[in-house]
Amino acid sequence: MLRAGLVAVTDNKKMGLGMDRNRLFDTPASVDSNTNKKISSLPGQAIWQAVREHLKEVLSTADFERWITDLKLIAEVDGKIVIAARDRLSYDRVSADHRHILQRIWKEHDDARRDIRLVCWKEAGADLRTIVEDPWADAAPEAAAGGAGSGSGGNDGGTPTSGPRPSSGAPEMTFGTLVTGKSNAISVELAKRVADGQPVGTQVHLISGPQGTGKTHTLLALRTRALETNTDATVVYLTAEEFLSAYTDGVKAKDTSALKKRLRAASILLIDDLHRISGKPGTETELFQNIREVTGQGGNVVLAGDKTPGELAGFSPRMMSELKGATVVEVELPDEDMRREIIRRLARHIAEAHPDFVLDEALIERIHTGIRGPGRELTGAVWNLFTEAGFGTMAPTSDMLERVIRRMEGEVRAPTIELVKKAAMKVFNVSKADLESPSKARTVVYPRQIAMYLCREQTHKSFPQIGRAFGRRDHTTVLYAHRKLTKALPKDPELAADIARVAAAILELQAAGNH
Repeated sequence: MLRAGLVAVTDNKKMGLGMDRNRLFDTPASVDSNTNKKISSLPGQAIWQAVREHLKEVLSTADFERWITDLKLIAEVDGKIVIAARDRLSYDRVSADHRHILQRIWKEHDDARRDIRLVCWKEAGADLRTIVEDPWADAAPEAAAGGAGSGSGGNDGGTPTSGPRPSSGAPEMTFGTLVTGKSNAISVELAKRVADGQPVGTQVHLISGPQGTGKTHTLLALRTRALETNTDATVVYLTAEEFLSAYTDGVKAKDTSALKKRLRAASILLIDDLHRISGKPGTETELFQNIREVTGQGGNVVLAGDKTPGELAGFSPRMMSELKGATVVEVELPDEDMRREIIRRLARHIAEAHPDFVLDEALIERIHTGIRGPGRELTGAVWNLFTEAGFGTMAPTSDMLERVIRRMEGEVRAPTIELVKKAAMKVFNVSKADLESPSKARTVVYPRQIAMYLCREQTHKSFPQIGRAFGRRDHTTVLYAHRKLTKALPKDPELAADIARVAAAILELQAAGNH
């Protein structure tokens, strides 16, 4: 890999100061571009390494590996440290979420307390490119820049390919990595049609649904596909926070032309977290005008937010009219099968680089039942288990997973015997009278034994106490059921799945306030 360097811009003059392959980086002096005078500077790579280690301690593993690992320190220009992100997606996310902490930590380690200038390498001007070689030039072809595509448009001289990611990094957000099912099938199909330039009836589209249901993944997958299939596409993706920040900065500078130019050049404009703009009339007006400009030029606008137009508040009548005239598709929480597939896919992805990190079906089922939140929380649990397993150097165990679940969900109160019975009744469609009856029909005995087993496992009640709750049965009946199922579990996947279904129903009932 090409070494990054601490260099200075020189008014496009070749100064013969050893700038080839960025060797000026760690020299005792850099150059002021206005005066061509050497100025004192500390070695930068050593500082950058210390900053990275510090960031690793204060950021989540997922954030660090996804957004920070691939940043490059490429130059010092007029006393400012220039750090490059490979593509627009990385630049946007680092700029929005990590710029301030990056600046603060750099100054903690740099005695000169220089400011940080963050740039997107794919959009870097000639001033940098004339003195800094591509920091990713030595990467393997399959690890070329632009994994998620440029956020500001065009193909930048070629179609985006999968960028190199840390071995434990998250999968790229493409349609190939997006788990699709009944809950999101329509939104995914809409996004694919927009990306492929197929007609969908309107030019403005709204994807609505709860947090953690893959809306952002869908937008970013749309962007990647559009840039892959249409070399002339200009795709702009912004979160509502990024849009608000850019607009506010423009207002303060009394010049919003840069934002307008960027957005209105888009053939596809993507705005995430739309609901966060409600109640901000100035920002809303700017967005509305840009939506009209993009669609007026034949482009598409895809918005994503938590609410449908009928549920939104805080927008002007004209914006509400725009949204009500859009194609609106809803995304629901993933169903049971999708939840399991989300866990499996991420585990397989991690295992590609960490062969010891293998999740068997029992662990997958425990994550599924123990983490009741949306897909985002499921992936969070997998990444936490990865960390618990020595960052993939050890095989994950049930004890590791229980620690993860306990940290994420807190201590779960043990269910009552009656709650276990309710869960079994729900899963197997039997009545309380059936469970407590003397019936020996398998359709009754099977769910009764599972309920008894879970009562012993989860309520910590004695065998006699459990027996009395099931039609005043002798404790030996409960003991027999528990021993039978314990012995059969390792060899009977159907039984394991049924027990997991009842365990999941217990959690659902608890979450709904049942005891």
